[in-house]
Amino acid sequence: MKPLIFRSPLALSAFAALSLVGGLTAAAGVAAPPAGKAAADRDPLVDTVANGKGRVNYSVGLVKATGYGALPQREGISGAQAKLMALGAARADALRTLAMMVSSIQVTATTRVKNYELDSDVVETRLSALLQAPKVVSETLQADGTAVVVLELPLYGANSVASAVLPEVLPQSAEESVSAADPNSAYGTAPVVSAPGPGTWLGPTQPAIRLESRPARPATINILIPEPGPTPLSDNGPFTSLVVDCRGLNIEAIMSPKLMDTTGREIYGTVRVTPEYAIETGIVGYPRSMGEALRGARAGSHPLIVKALRANDKFRFNPCIALEDGDRILAANNRDHFLEATRVIFLVDPLK
Repeated sequence: MKPLIFRSPLALSAFAALSLVGGLTAAAGVAAPPAGKAAADRDPLVDTVANGKGRVNYSVGLVKATGYGALPQREGISGAQAKLMALGAARADALRTLAMMVSSIQVTATTRVKNYELDSDVVETRLSALLQAPKVVSETLQADGTAVVVLELPLYGANSVASAVLPEVLPQSAEESVSAADPNSAYGTAPVVSAPGPGTWLGPTQPAIRLESRPARPATINILIPEPGPTPLSDNGPFTSLVVDCRGLNIEAIMSPKLMDTTGREIYGTVRVTPEYAIETGIVGYPRSMGEALRGARAGSHPLIVKALRANDKFRFNPCIALEDGDRILAANNRDHFLEATRVIFLVDPLK
């Protein structure tokens, strides 16, 4: 897993904002996470921080943080007040962890969110606004009196981390316009057949013969369908998406990856990406099996499948493909425009 940064101005400002809850958070303590929370995930699609209290899950597109608060051990405080103070401390702890997690998100192979936050007042303002109103997933009081609060932010979509950061990463306009493409070629839409006009003869007018229907006996048929490999050269499309098979390369998820060929040419990533699509759905999808990749809406009915040769960087974020595959992708995209629509999938290794 990639190293994580544990402190940033964003984390401090978020903590200060949450202290507006009142004196409750100052008086209550922050409890340690329960035993077993310290085990670090080895999932390439999940980053963790603070002993597992903060998580970025690229598979589901969520940044989530858990906070803990202990009941204050002071006289003169009612049970209700003590619970409120414990919940206030847990909220502050969760928001501090959430801000820490957001700052730590890997954007490209060499940058994190904190880099854009420090370089751009616009990004810092957007992120601070997001952290003012995270979604409260749960607020609970455990049997021992520990308060637990779970907060989350979306990684993609409206009011997301991507909406705050990706406009600074991606060009303002893609090299080619998706709207200029034929939508039928991009998505494999079936031809439209006109309905028959009034008075059109549709067949015999004799009454149909009524047959007695019997309930069919359910049958179980197991059909083994082989997993598709790279798309043969004889298949000229049109293609609805691109699937890059990265299995065996230990590719890890980041917010803004690149697809390179063996000459160092960027096939996809910061070029040929429409920012609006990238913010809404992410630049790539990261399924863990070919079946999952092909079932997803991102793939469409006829994806172009290529095999990655290696990782293009030492951190194993950006896959590298053959020069010939890069040429084929660009030629197909000139017609089908799946890259601009972010219909790109990096198939990664399954969990061990």
